[in-house]
Amino acid sequence: MRKERYYYCDMDGVLADFFGEPNAVERFETEKDFFYNLKPIKENVEIIKGLIAKGESVRILSASPNERCDYDKLKWLRKYLPELKLKNIIIMRNGQNKHDFIKTKTGILLDDYGKNCREWEEHKGCVAIKVKGVIQL
Repeated sequence: MRKERYYYCDMDGVLADFFGEPNAVERFETEKDFFYNLKPIKENVEIIKGLIAKGESVRILSASPNERCDYDKLKWLRKYLPELKLKNIIIMRNGQNKHDFIKTKTGILLDDYGKNCREWEEHKGCVAIKVKGVIQL
């Protein structure tokens, strides 16, 4: 019997092309529909769709500055990953530790931010994969 893996995938810079957007850091907190209008990183979206299709446990774990942005992110996920169940979407506030939101004893974090990866791996049984471009599993 295979041990179930739990994948926790970041959005910005992993699934959505946050850094390809001009002046993203200055705009994301206040611009309406900023997150919803981000282009997908198609290869990574397809990898996540493939994991879901294979029956892997996939959760989105994304930081957001406010409730309006939460809504934008949820709309984006409905558009590009409609097969993802709502219960598997975790949106937290910027600055919080992602590991505090893990709903399993172990997990694989797919994230582009080194600090998140380091904090994640401080917990026994957790593995982080730093994403630089296309997800490498």
